Amino acid sequence: MAAEENAAGSPAIDAHLIEHRIDSEQVFQGKLLDVRRDRVRLPDGHEATREYIVHPGAVLIVPELDDGSLVVERQFRYPNRAVFTEFPAGKLDPGEAPLATAKRELLEEAGYTATTWTHLGRIHSVVSYSTEAIDLYLAQDLMHVGANLDHGEFLEVVTMRYDDIVAAASRGEITDAKTIATLFHLQRRRSDAASSRHVVVAGRVQGVGFRDGMARAAARAGISGWVRNRREGTVEAVLQGSAAAVDSVITWARRGPPAARVDGVEVTSLSCDTSLRTFEIRSTG
Repeated sequence: MAAEENAAGSPAIDAHLIEHRIDSEQVFQGKLLDVRRDRVRLPDGHEATREYIVHPGAVLIVPELDDGSLVVERQFRYPNRAVFTEFPAGKLDPGEAPLATAKRELLEEAGYTATTWTHLGRIHSVVSYSTEAIDLYLAQDLMHVGANLDHGEFLEVVTMRYDDIVAAASRGEITDAKTIATLFHLQRRRSDAASSRHVVVAGRVQGVGFRDGMARAAARAGISGWVRNRREGTVEAVLQGSAAAVDSVITWARRGPPAARVDGVEVTSLSCDTSLRTFEIRSTG
């Protein structure tokens, strides 16, 4: 049975942990920081003060080149007076969707566009004093078109192998929290014995050619799931099986049959569906 939610939007089972806001004031509003001070009622009825930063949200991008190496940035971070090695990242503009931010930041900072985008997960970077949530994306099928840095932004774009990034983090040479958290999601993706992914392919892909070709690729890979054309002109699929097998079908979809033109592939992870035992072609949805 689904847990009943309380007024704060958290499951009622956590009611003994929830703090309720009594009042709030804005302490500081800058170009980046929105600092608040709230008076809250604790679970035992006492009152306390909470100071925190309201953040619009952000994205982090893992750009993967065709040879498997990853694009990272070296950037001086003033608060810590040091140069940090990080994956490209940036905050959301007002009204901007996370994927749109990821595409913009990859182009502006690293100078790449990407055809295939996979959502790896979400992290909350500093839960004790910030509302910041960061959506993590893997960007593939990269094309270098040149960076367009913001005024006053200076960074160095380099490439590293995954194992070298992990080794640098183990040696304490990479300490950026969001980059280290992303390494966990990359490792999880690499080691998954079973994978289920929702895939949407955009471009000149409508008709039975792309759909049927994807079904044949799935059959060769021995995975379960389904594929269908969608009325707005994209192809949609759910691919389920070993991570390597699923990735092989996504690799096929990134190119498609000779007559196709793939403009974009969006991939999101799903929970495995035990009812998917075969791979089928579904009617247009």
